[in-house]
Amino acid sequence: MRRVLIAILLSFSVLILYAVDAYIESINATSNGKDITIEFKTINEKNISLFEIERSVNNGNFKKITSLIPKGYPTTYKYVDQEAFLKGGEEEKTTANNYSYRVKIILKDNTYLYSNFVNVAHKVNGIYRTWGMIKEMFR
Repeated sequence: MRRVLIAILLSFSVLILYAVDAYIESINATSNGKDITIEFKTINEKNISLFEIERSVNNGNFKKITSLIPKGYPTTYKYVDQEAFLKGGEEEKTTANNYSYRVKIILKDNTYLYSNFVNVAHKVNGIYRTWGMIKEMFR
């Protein structure tokens, strides 16, 4: 009987530790042909100091595109990436349509972890692409 009780308590403790380490319930990215919208929902924001959204183009390296301050859980965060095909180095200024996004979760002790990444196909309208490139020349 005592062993069963210890096993149950141990199992419960592991589940609690796992639940404490889970921060993001879901992450999603969608394209409307102009912008990409990234949304993620938190289930725990204890000890979080900052969220950073990162983008990867055509399976390349992830780069930070914005930071978000935690608001308290549960919260759904939304970020609209209006310049997916214009940002980054020259190799990223393409008509690439394969983007990946993830959230870097920075804790108060300056350690960090990452959410799962999501992929989105982004087919930019030709007129918008031309106008966006013209605007980029004058920045």
